[in-house]
Amino acid sequence: MKTIKHPLIWLIIILIFTCIIYVPGLSGDYVFDDSANILENQKLLLEEFTFEQLSRAWNSGDAGPLGRPISMISFALNYYFVGSFEPYYFKITNLCIHLFNGIILYFVTFKIFSWLILNKKEEKNIKLMALAVCLIWLIHPLNLTSILYVVQRMTSLSTLFGLLALLVYCHMREINFKLRENFFYIIFIIIFLVFSVLSKESGLLFIGLIFLTELCIYKCKDTRKEPIYIANIKLINLLFGLSALLIIIFLYIAVHFINLPTTNRNFTIVERLYTESRIIFYYLKMFFAPLLSDLSLYHDDFEISQSIFNPISTFYSILIIIIISLIGLITYNKYPLFLFAWGWFVISHLMESTFISLELIHEHRNYFATIGFILVGVYCIFQIENKKIKPFFFIFLVLYSANLAFTTWQRSIIWSNLVDQAAYEVEMHPRSDRANYQMARMYMKLMINQPQDAVMYADKAKDYLARARSSYMPENGAWFAEIQLRYHLKEKVDIVLINELVDNLKNRPFYNSNLSFIYQFSKCQINGFCEMEHNLAVKILAAGLDNPYVSKNLRSELYKVLGQYFVEVAGDFVKGEEFLLLALSNNNDVGGNLLISQIYRLDSKFSLAKKHLEIAKTLDTNGAWKNEIAIEKRNINKILFSKGMSVED
Repeated sequence: MKTIKHPLIWLIIILIFTCIIYVPGLSGDYVFDDSANILENQKLLLEEFTFEQLSRAWNSGDAGPLGRPISMISFALNYYFVGSFEPYYFKITNLCIHLFNGIILYFVTFKIFSWLILNKKEEKNIKLMALAVCLIWLIHPLNLTSILYVVQRMTSLSTLFGLLALLVYCHMREINFKLRENFFYIIFIIIFLVFSVLSKESGLLFIGLIFLTELCIYKCKDTRKEPIYIANIKLINLLFGLSALLIIIFLYIAVHFINLPTTNRNFTIVERLYTESRIIFYYLKMFFAPLLSDLSLYHDDFEISQSIFNPISTFYSILIIIIISLIGLITYNKYPLFLFAWGWFVISHLMESTFISLELIHEHRNYFATIGFILVGVYCIFQIENKKIKPFFFIFLVLYSANLAFTTWQRSIIWSNLVDQAAYEVEMHPRSDRANYQMARMYMKLMINQPQDAVMYADKAKDYLARARSSYMPENGAWFAEIQLRYHLKEKVDIVLINELVDNLKNRPFYNSNLSFIYQFSKCQINGFCEMEHNLAVKILAAGLDNPYVSKNLRSELYKVLGQYFVEVAGDFVKGEEFLLLALSNNNDVGGNLLISQIYRLDSKFSLAKKHLEIAKTLDTNGAWKNEIAIEKRNINKILFSKGMSVED
């Protein structure tokens, strides 16, 4: 095979090809929790490029323990430069990040292949191999949600910094392994890893991936292929010992998580671990043989494993995972790349597919998890020595890549508008609560936008809401949407529907989405669009307070909704104050103190209003609420001034 000329030109062609595939999907809308994380986050409204507003955006996130500030800043900068939340520009930014990741991956794989290939005859193929890895990863349909599902920029941005850290490490290893001489490289690696973690916590996994790369690619040898020693001990022995220690620590932590309650999930931690063992192979199926019927935004219809033998595939999955892992360890000396490919995949899923009580399955969790398989697969094909067989593998590689591109292009077209996407999702996943709910919402929008066909669309919306309520493990969106639909149609809300919803809120796991639905229902009542009898509305709003799974923070939010509702709908300041004080007793936060300050201002209790506003200011250590606090202070001073009372600076 001839040496490929002008690899950077070919890399640009691959990037352009990727853009062409994704162009249709760029015109799509926000999906799923994009709205909650971006559109409804007022702190992302970056009007001026000042430290104060940037700090506000930096602290605007509530996803993950760190808030993912770098990702939030990127959303705010999108708004600043575009001047709106138009999804097209947010998706273009995501695509650009994806392309940058592809470029970095090209250089990472080029360096890895350069180290692996000792045969001078094969050196000419290194650039072509790196281009092949880059192409397959960039166009793989499993990665689509990390681009067109806007909020998953958190994943792609974290990957960008993680791959940069790996690239710097690979470059450092090409030189030598003397730590003092590579001080600046190590500093850059640490900086990129920190940026990766601040984009999304899964960036921590790149520490393990760098660790794995050293073990399986560089095998703890220097540039002369001689073993590296630290304090007269082989580095490889130290790393394997450290690996064993880390596995023990991981299992120790996992055991402590097993008995923790999963208050907002419909599964226990043990059930989650059982189920994830099957999901791992579902991910592998979508990677090696991607089908449109499998690929989806929603996978909430995936059956939960009730025990190790129910379903029986749980047992087989766990057994196969153990066998593959043992084979990788046993054959390490002879076939280190087998352990590299499998280990890369497993490490990439340690955070989101094990004992942490997250949702069970999302495709974006594979964004960087499949890189090991692609790298090793391409390497093995190019290392085939049989000249009769080798061409067939190249033909397979070309056809496989063409199929990936076509499947991604099809998905991109489906994602180009919400109606087509909703129809596709519900057809592929008829047992999905979220898919049916989304389809119903589409018909409700059509009902409003096309009044001449309102009856037909309303009937279809009712049908899909009914399907959502009878789906596998439904959440409560379909019940709330049915209430809204009934009031739009001027129809009476069935008391059975209300009782079902109240029972769900009281006795079933309190899903994260419940709070948003309850808040929207409260607003619907406050605005007068929903006209439910006061006692029944309160019954719905307060139902979650009787749920034993509701945490103190969630309980505080429910009390806030009730307090605001009683003041604005019933004009009952006594009840409103009572509920807001209960909210603060559960969680004394900035938002709660700001809200009760507003209520006291409306009730002309100005000393109490100022007191809680001052508490809110004290609690707002990072300045995220500075604007809201300043506005409320002006409102209080305005009233005090109009009454001839003393005004504070």
